[in-house]
Amino acid sequence: MWFLLIAALVFAVPVLRTGRSAMGESGGPAIGGWAMAAVMALVLVVVPLLLVRSILARHTYVSDEAVSVVTGGDVRQQIAFDDLAEVKVRFSGRGGSTLRNEKVFLSGSLRTGSGTVLVSRFHVDSLQPLLQRLEAEVAERPELLKGEVERDVFERALATAP
Repeated sequence: MWFLLIAALVFAVPVLRTGRSAMGESGGPAIGGWAMAAVMALVLVVVPLLLVRSILARHTYVSDEAVSVVTGGDVRQQIAFDDLAEVKVRFSGRGGSTLRNEKVFLSGSLRTGSGTVLVSRFHVDSLQPLLQRLEAEVAERPELLKGEVERDVFERALATAP
């Protein structure tokens, strides 16, 4: 999130310079300059700020019974641990501790919402509470992890996730 905010701030400078240079033009070059400034503002400033807003608005809660995804105060998705059909962990240590790419996909019958519940490091500080709760569930029902590769990835994530 901080990287997106810094990027939006840094990229605002060339957007403003492009807009200011377009003010000094007339005719076709002015139109081209304003169009370029508008596209740059949209892509380099507005989109990162919208992503930050999305990250800040989404909260994921892990309880003893379920995982709930709340956006804007409303429960958008909720899956009970008893209703899990499959657990997938996608875990990569590339990018160091700052840019870790860690995700847990929870599939099954959702109490609220539809699809697969995604728990990502973009939306939580730590995956450990979820992974520890899933460890107990996987011990009871090993079929939640499809195959040895998935089991190895889960064990690695459990051991190394912050």
